[in-house]
Amino acid sequence: MAQSDAQFADPAPPRRGRRTSAALWCVGLGLLANAAALLLGHWMPAGVTEFRLDQAAVAQSTPIVGARGLYMMPAQLGPTAWGVYLMDVDSQTITVYRAVPDTSRLKLMAARSYRYDRFLEDVNNDTPTPRDVQKLVEAQRQRGALEGKKSEP
Repeated sequence: MAQSDAQFADPAPPRRGRRTSAALWCVGLGLLANAAALLLGHWMPAGVTEFRLDQAAVAQSTPIVGARGLYMMPAQLGPTAWGVYLMDVDSQTITVYRAVPDTSRLKLMAARSYRYDRFLEDVNNDTPTPRDVQKLVEAQRQRGALEGKKSEP
């Protein structure tokens, strides 16, 4: 090997010490124990509560309750305001109710029919609008077709 090649040769990779290896094993075992606790907590019988985890710890999903075309979902309407979305598929409406804790009541905040909204294509859109995107895509396809013709013999 020439002297100039020796200057640019990769040094030997550093060896891992026993501490690094032990730390990686501890992290791996901790992750495995966490996964086991989650799985066991999810499938434990209802009477056994020592290792049962709260359902919020298992998954942070928001349940959507519904039957026969009527769906309800809890919602956070503001930093301290909570409420419920109610969607009626049959009448094609959505309503929003706000929970008022002081009076233990629900207050109707908004209601709207989305029957005709489904047919709109371009309303209240910022740039680029769907029409702008369509023009960009068509221009891109034309350039691609022209470049394809240029490369043919």
